[in-house]
Amino acid sequence: MIPVTKIFRGERTVHNRKGGPLVVWNITSCCNLECGHCYRDSGPSAKAAELSDEKCISLAAEIAELKPPVVLLTGGEPLLRKNVFDIVKECKSKGLRVGLSTNGTLIDGETAERISLSGIDYVGISIDGKKDLHDKFRGKRGSFDASWAAIKLLNGLGVKTGVRFTITDKNKGDLDDILKQTVNAGTKRFCLYHLVYSGRAQKELDMNIGEKKKYMDKFFKAVKKISEADPNFDVLTTDSPADGVFMAKLFGADVRGAEMLSCILSHGGCSAGERVAYIDSTGNIYPCQFLQGESLGNVKEKPLLDIWNNKGNGFLNKLRNKKELLEGKCGKCAHKDICGGCRARALAYHGSLWAEDPGCYLSDNEIQEKI
Repeated sequence: MIPVTKIFRGERTVHNRKGGPLVVWNITSCCNLECGHCYRDSGPSAKAAELSDEKCISLAAEIAELKPPVVLLTGGEPLLRKNVFDIVKECKSKGLRVGLSTNGTLIDGETAERISLSGIDYVGISIDGKKDLHDKFRGKRGSFDASWAAIKLLNGLGVKTGVRFTITDKNKGDLDDILKQTVNAGTKRFCLYHLVYSGRAQKELDMNIGEKKKYMDKFFKAVKKISEADPNFDVLTTDSPADGVFMAKLFGADVRGAEMLSCILSHGGCSAGERVAYIDSTGNIYPCQFLQGESLGNVKEKPLLDIWNNKGNGFLNKLRNKKELLEGKCGKCAHKDICGGCRARALAYHGSLWAEDPGCYLSDNEIQEKI
């Protein structure tokens, strides 16, 4: 995850690599929508037997032992989990910061009030294009209006909100409009996700790397202007570690080099198995939400902390020393410390976890030139 606006502001707000991982917890695989880029292929019914209500409550204490910067409750649609607010309450009682990742369509006045009273620290709502495209992408008419209505309700109650936008070949032209709409709505966070090939999200939905570079250039320049006008507006990008390298090359002369590199170094690079831990709705633990081919263990059988700290797990050890195993363009890159590519995208496209990231839009010259 690249904290774009923090880099522009020269902040040394860095992720503590000695702390625990961000925990992404899929509390249900059920969803009221069927989005074209869903990494879990979620739908109206659960894919498998999910963790019991009781286990979800007790799991909060295990998550707290990891000392994560935040636990992100997601799905599917997390608000379809009947005891979602009991889970939130238990997480908060353990001192955890809690984020909610939702499509927003189930948030009416009553639910917004419950979210506000629950102490949830942040609500991220996914919006992936202008009205017609968004509704088509989500598979439900009216979802665009419902999501923006939810943002308005939550903002009115003082809940911190953000817009999450996954850029694809279909919606790339809408990125600038949704960014502007986010600013105009009074929401103070925008997170740009790069497509990772998992679930219903396939390579064919992605942009070619030439277009990706063009759109990221335009996006970063637009964000820089917004950041200068509003120092409280935060923008992040995720699932493309190359963004940090590209930013440094694009703005190195305009932003203080030491602060920029410090921030990119602390946040950059593929987080799988190191700074992200993913818990699926059945209790399986994975290195990230996109690498679900090999489970590290299940919390019904072994404590979460033991699974995460298992030094005998060869797969986990390799992910934590991925720099030495990279191949192709990623293996030749001079920026392994702040990038390393997306391992999930490499695996999905090449069939090898260590192959080059097919989503990297840096040229051969750019990967060889030191920042």
